[in-house]
Amino acid sequence: MNRKQGLVAVIASMVVVNLVYGLTLPLLSLVLDSQGISKTIIGLSVVAQASAGVLLAPILPRLILRTGAARAMRQSTLLAAGTLVALGLFQDVYAWFPLRFLLGAAAAMLWSASEAIINELADDDWRGRIIGIYGSAGAAGFALGPLILLITGTEGLLPFLITALIVVAASVPLFLLRNDTHADTDKGQVSLRRIFWVVPQIMILNLVYAAAVEAFITFFPLFGIHIGLGEARSLSLLTTFALGGVVLQLPLGWLADHMHRYGLLLICLVMTIVGFMFLPQVVSSNIGGPVYVFALGGVEGMIYALGVILLGQTFRGVELAAASVLFTGMWGAGMMVGPVLIGAGMDYFGNDSLPQLLAAIYAIYLPVFFLARR
Repeated sequence: MNRKQGLVAVIASMVVVNLVYGLTLPLLSLVLDSQGISKTIIGLSVVAQASAGVLLAPILPRLILRTGAARAMRQSTLLAAGTLVALGLFQDVYAWFPLRFLLGAAAAMLWSASEAIINELADDDWRGRIIGIYGSAGAAGFALGPLILLITGTEGLLPFLITALIVVAASVPLFLLRNDTHADTDKGQVSLRRIFWVVPQIMILNLVYAAAVEAFITFFPLFGIHIGLGEARSLSLLTTFALGGVVLQLPLGWLADHMHRYGLLLICLVMTIVGFMFLPQVVSSNIGGPVYVFALGGVEGMIYALGVILLGQTFRGVELAAASVLFTGMWGAGMMVGPVLIGAGMDYFGNDSLPQLLAAIYAIYLPVFFLARR
């Protein structure tokens, strides 16, 4: 796989993965909420989608090597598209548990393969900018989710069908790639435990980030409706949040190539905590709300991008593939924990407690960051 083909494949896969999450998390939570399902059960429904990345993490490196990255990514996009249609056809909370697991499995495969490829393609001097482009592509895919819902509405089969068609269209570049397989998959056996203890602060970072961002995507529409924003404005602000990641990750990626990356990560963490704490005071403003949410989305999105950057400067080859799978597995673990805890917290403290709960998740991580760095 040459550099240009690999870059096209990575961008396509990131658009697909984030489109899946950007649409399904707010859409399914709105549908279930309209059916009278509690926020705790909504959070558990998200766990079904997230658990695939965790449960499949031990076998994904060998599966990618044996199948070939290109073929595995192609099969995953088709699985994602078919599952989206099935979710639209069977709108029942219990039917959605196994379907969301399949959707999470497809996303985990795409994510693991793409992170390994992008880091192999990136020279360290340009790593921040390349990962910035990669992150922007992912944020653009995420932004499409709420935008589709604004156009199609949240009722019926239409939003699921439109998203499935976009997923298939975005997967076309993957079918142009040459597939490289490795029959000797024993070379792909790397200790995930050892990989974790090389950079525990980065692995835990992805867990924390996923817990916060997936809970935000899942419950922000419900938070917005509760404080009087309405469904359409809440979804538009969610899109604005994602657009911040599209635009601001490029200059922040450049910054990551010109300053200490762990220092930049700490700045982004503190700004995100402060940003969520003050979100309720400004989100209702007609002008200030979108600007504030845009900036917050860009800064928080850079937390994930810096995790990928720091992973790539630490590992290479088979170890990088294994580290990418573990990194994705930590995302799945965070996605399992975050929406459940935040959903239960909102049930207990009230719907307007979402921003404070998200800030608390990042604040709890800060001691881990300093201890692991020492």
